[in-house]
Amino acid sequence: MKKNLSHIFKVLSVLLCYPDDDYLSQIKEMEAIAADMPPDEFKNSIQAFLDYIKTQSTVQLREIYTAAFDVSPATTMNLTYHIWGDNEKRAGMLTRLQQVYQNAGYERISGELPDHLPLLLEFLSVCPKDTDVRLIWQCFQKFDTYIDRLKQTSPAHSALLQPLADTAVKRLQSEEFSPRQKTAALPENQNQRFQG
Repeated sequence: MKKNLSHIFKVLSVLLCYPDDDYLSQIKEMEAIAADMPPDEFKNSIQAFLDYIKTQSTVQLREIYTAAFDVSPATTMNLTYHIWGDNEKRAGMLTRLQQVYQNAGYERISGELPDHLPLLLEFLSVCPKDTDVRLIWQCFQKFDTYIDRLKQTSPAHSALLQPLADTAVKRLQSEEFSPRQKTAALPENQNQRFQG
């Protein structure tokens, strides 16, 4: 990558977790990391989200999170669901994602599936530099559509994630994702996706 995104991915992975007591205790640390980021669209969106958190009570934050991510499959944070739905192609992708984690020496400690957005971001923030992360980025294929749906339930979260969606589009259009590599790496019928 042309710029080091590891701090950005780490902050996003934390900010996208359920706002429990541990989450709230980490906000000061996230503010300090964000303050040291160079000015760009990521810093702006993160700072705006941190400012937004301060205007909400803990109960409100939890209600917003639940409404945004837990109620409807249309905005689940399990990203491969938006590409393949629940079928054997998605199951194959989840298995391959787990293999990427294992090959990099990364151990999942949560019970979330391998395609869970905060987990993907945490992995991108800590994986060794020589790790092949193409499979991780392929989980973001429908992310721009996902952001559009998220705007309906949580505009603050969708604004936080918009720069990530822009980055994902650029990555997926880059040479490292040539049509030949895409075809080889993805299960068949990659155009099937959740219709919400």
